[in-house]
Amino acid sequence: MILQGLTGATLVFQREISDAILRKNYNFAEGKKAEENLIIEAGKKITPPEFIFQSVKISAAAAVRFSKNGEKKEWIEVLLDPVSLDVLEIRNPNKNFFKIVKNFHESLLLPREIGKNIVGIFGVVMLFMCASGLIIWWPKQKFSRQAFTFKLSATGRQFHRGLHGAAGFWFLIPLTLTSVTGIYLVYFKGPSSNKVWHAIHEGSWAGLFSQIEIFLVGFLPLLFSITGICLWWIKKRSRKISA
Repeated sequence: MILQGLTGATLVFQREISDAILRKNYNFAEGKKAEENLIIEAGKKITPPEFIFQSVKISAAAAVRFSKNGEKKEWIEVLLDPVSLDVLEIRNPNKNFFKIVKNFHESLLLPREIGKNIVGIFGVVMLFMCASGLIIWWPKQKFSRQAFTFKLSATGRQFHRGLHGAAGFWFLIPLTLTSVTGIYLVYFKGPSSNKVWHAIHEGSWAGLFSQIEIFLVGFLPLLFSITGICLWWIKKRSRKISA
């Protein structure tokens, strides 16, 4: 689950990072971007006839994807300047860094159905941990400021418990949403609702704010693992001392 979180965090700003790299490597023409159908036709002109158009994404560059004979086994992606329609690059999208990260996030680089089901189980486990964590955190007495914060000056058990609880409280809702949407996308997704669920899962539904929020959520499994192990170790050590 730690790697699922980290790969998810990596994918949040995929588009922004890719655009920055492209702008650094290529000089783009200035002006109005060409119509989508013209971009697609420009991509078709330089691909072998057996490769059939599948999709187009327009950002800093226009990425036009084709698959051989319409089957999703062999791909070509043509990168075009969306203004001048000059060809920037022809590549295999499956060897793209972010594509590899996405494949790991969605199926652990295993055969798709096997990996997808394991990832779905991770989502269910995380959802259970959200619920059980809230129950354990819930103050037994009246609420106080200490229930929602932690002190940077604290040490040992107090620091780790405070950080664990505060992070869990403040990120409970986005972490729960990420888990629920992840489970849905694995087991229940439908074509008509995919975009909405993907937007919530990826953090793109509310712009930069939700992106930053989901990016930080991606580090929570790692944070919880570290603080949880530290709390267990401190408790174990104190038992040995008192024995």
